[in-house]
Amino acid sequence: MRVAAMRASVIFLAMLWVGCSGSASDEPVSLAFTSPAPGAGFVRDQLGATGALVAQVPVTVDVGGAPARVGLAAGEVASADLAADGIGVADVATTGAATIVATAYGDDDAVLATASVDITVADASPADCHAHLALYQIEFTDGPVRDGVADPVTATVPINGVSYRYVENADPRQTLFGDCALILSLAKAAPLLRARDIVEVADIGVYNYRCIGGGTPPDCPNGISQHAYAKAIDLAGFTDSTGTYASVNDDWIIDPDSEDTCAAATEPGKDTFLHELICALKAAGTWNIVLTPNYNADHRNHFHVDLTPDADFLERRTQLPD
Repeated sequence: MRVAAMRASVIFLAMLWVGCSGSASDEPVSLAFTSPAPGAGFVRDQLGATGALVAQVPVTVDVGGAPARVGLAAGEVASADLAADGIGVADVATTGAATIVATAYGDDDAVLATASVDITVADASPADCHAHLALYQIEFTDGPVRDGVADPVTATVPINGVSYRYVENADPRQTLFGDCALILSLAKAAPLLRARDIVEVADIGVYNYRCIGGGTPPDCPNGISQHAYAKAIDLAGFTDSTGTYASVNDDWIIDPDSEDTCAAATEPGKDTFLHELICALKAAGTWNIVLTPNYNADHRNHFHVDLTPDADFLERRTQLPD
């Protein structure tokens, strides 16, 4: 009688009967969500374990029988198992409609029962870029003021769990200067870097008040470089937790002229790693423009990434260097 009323009034119930195999008792295992309510809305305003913004959804599941454990997942993201009282928290990293699934397992890890509930998730609406950095728990100070930089900030490194090092230095940076939008892009890039076990990025710098192709603003026939706005960074290499370093200069193999960067065949190992990494970052919308060694000789030793407004490309072009 304890669960009958709840099941009559709330939430989707799915039961998978598997007899008593793998269960700690003879009572069939069943699961039913009692919270959240179907269609409930949540906001991605918390920092998840991988550095991505997530909605942390409180969950209560009525558990019948005695499974060995009950796991929670939303899409491909698994959360911590439910406590013995059926209470837990599901991290949801996507926006829009989302489904939280509870799965009961036996001692042999066989699935005994599942239940799910559909919710909706929206992005947070921070008031400005500084508030957005706060969501990612980035420590920063305003300034210093620099020519061309609309919203200058100096961020404490690591940024969202990823360290940065000027490529010619042995020690990591303590701070990194840039426009707030550029620092935010690095915070958003961190989950994709961390998913590939990258702990440190070697860079060739952010701010350089110059024109595209050389010269000093405002007299720039070919336009002003995004480095002049501190909205670009040059990425030279990536170090994983084992100390393995993938160098853009040494490990990227330039693709044939006829092949698109993200569709070209790659050599196994670091070349494949670098191609997949930069293409994943671009596909995620982290930066508007990405220039690789495929672009021209001036970019042989780094990935140039920037936030050029209303631009969107990662491809081979024959143009002036940035």
